[in-house]
Amino acid sequence: MADEDVKLKKAQEIAKDKVGFIKHLIIYITVMIVLAVINNLTYPGYQWWLWPALWWGVGVFINFLVVYVFRGGFLKRLEDDLIKKEMEKLKDEKLNQ
Repeated sequence: MADEDVKLKKAQEIAKDKVGFIKHLIIYITVMIVLAVINNLTYPGYQWWLWPALWWGVGVFINFLVVYVFRGGFLKRLEDDLIKKEMEKLKDEKLNQ
């Protein structure tokens, strides 16, 4: 039962992080729309809202990488594959001794 509890906690943590990313993305899009509207109503000649869109967008992208790529994604699968290969090498070395 302890193993199932650990898996449940891990699944809850991952789900919480994914929902957190989606919230972050929705807030980012909403704020950028508001800034773009304010910019174009007050001073349409210079699109200053693109600067916060760029820098906050970098943060959103990093958040995406952390949640979807680096945790349990590509790198986790790569690590698991490398562990399996190293275990096989160690088994082969033991057999050859």
